[in-house]
Amino acid sequence: GPDKVQRANLDGSSVEDLVTGLILPYGIALDLAAGKMYWTDAGSDKIQRANFDGSSVEDLVTGLDFPFGIALDLAAGKMYWTDFGTAKIQRANLDGTSIEELVTTGLSTPLGIALDVPAQAVKDFVLLSNKITLKRTKQSTPAGDIHSNGTLTIEKGDPSTYNSNLTAVGKITIQKDNTINGDVTSATSISNSGKINGTKTIGPVANEPLPSLSYSAGGSNKTVPSGGALSLAPGSYNIVTLNSGGTLKLSSGEYFMNELRYPGSEAVIEIDLSSGDPVTINVVSNLQLGKEAAIQLQPNGESDSKLVTFNTLQSTAVSFGKEAYLLGSFNAPNAKVTLVKNSQLRGSICANEILIERDCLFLHHDASGTLPGPGNLPKSSFDEEEVTSDQSPVTSYQLEQNYPNPFNPSTRIKFALPEAGEVRLSIYSMSGQLVRTLYAGEMPAGRFEVEWDGKNESGERVATGLYVYVFRAGEFMMQRKLILLR
Repeated sequence: GPDKVQRANLDGSSVEDLVTGLILPYGIALDLAAGKMYWTDAGSDKIQRANFDGSSVEDLVTGLDFPFGIALDLAAGKMYWTDFGTAKIQRANLDGTSIEELVTTGLSTPLGIALDVPAQAVKDFVLLSNKITLKRTKQSTPAGDIHSNGTLTIEKGDPSTYNSNLTAVGKITIQKDNTINGDVTSATSISNSGKINGTKTIGPVANEPLPSLSYSAGGSNKTVPSGGALSLAPGSYNIVTLNSGGTLKLSSGEYFMNELRYPGSEAVIEIDLSSGDPVTINVVSNLQLGKEAAIQLQPNGESDSKLVTFNTLQSTAVSFGKEAYLLGSFNAPNAKVTLVKNSQLRGSICANEILIERDCLFLHHDASGTLPGPGNLPKSSFDEEEVTSDQSPVTSYQLEQNYPNPFNPSTRIKFALPEAGEVRLSIYSMSGQLVRTLYAGEMPAGRFEVEWDGKNESGERVATGLYVYVFRAGEFMMQRKLILLR
């Protein structure tokens, strides 16, 4: 044969050479968690392994005599193989150390091997990352476990309740006005100014591996027109653009895209899962599901979230929201993922870093309850200032200069309303382009304060420069300038 290790899509397309220059490769086994593949090379009498993309080839065991089959017991950290030349079954650690001879007599021509190993307990996390920050979420039902391989920080609550078990290899910080209805375990330290209703433990916490992804994409560009629809069959594409109000229709199978762009708002990804088979959307360099994006699953809706997986290889930031409705597993092991405020998630996020902004709701696939649905999550609230005895009653509309100014990374804007009414507070560039709507809705009379974190509607940091914030309440309108310095 060609003496190679190769791979392809499940339909046989996109064949790739991963490892070449072998002599007589036979068996192969995969360690999905570690992103490693193992094989025997009967011609060079070795057992070798490499990354899924074929890089970092290692000789694990040498000096064999025609090795054939190979199997892995990942829970025990062992690999097993048959040696045709010596008529033996042997095993060793996954790194090739501590070789043992298990069966040495009674065999003639051992070729294949299989293991009956106990099923490993699968740890399902709603959030899994190397660093996690949570801001004032709206959890009300058991949400699923949260794990960080680094730090896990829960910022000041609204007050907020987290119905989750929290684990972290690094420090866990729980600021005031937070209630944790679950166990909290850190390998290093726990700083708690909130309330923990479960067990608080400082003890061993293992790193949980992020998924190892490797794929490529290519093909034609596809565009979903504004307010229109486009159906795509499983396959490989270059850039898929989803415009405002459009509907992208997908079905069970595997998709490969260099980019999945979302330049507008209120678009839908509709996925037909009537076959009962899963769908995987693999994106190479740019996955964004922006403002008011909604994922709709046919025919069973939210209950089929486990059948949907979005993967991305990108290292640039991934932004989901604002007010998005997301169903599925979202894997971005190289990137920071932000769930922008007022968004909803049924499924999981696995990323290099995770930021959950305020007023989001996230539930694991198996969590009880249901999401409110697109557009039904209450909008963010503001912190009303305490009116002290030496403050005069609010008799007029007021908009104060932001403080600090210039600022980095955030600033606060104060305003006052003499009567209840519709309020809109927005940030604009000096060219008049809308950058971020901080609030739009009904508010009571009083004094209020809001923070702007220097990000746009997609959760991306905006550039250094001069911006304008515009306050509208009834017939009243006022604007002021602010300066962001990076």
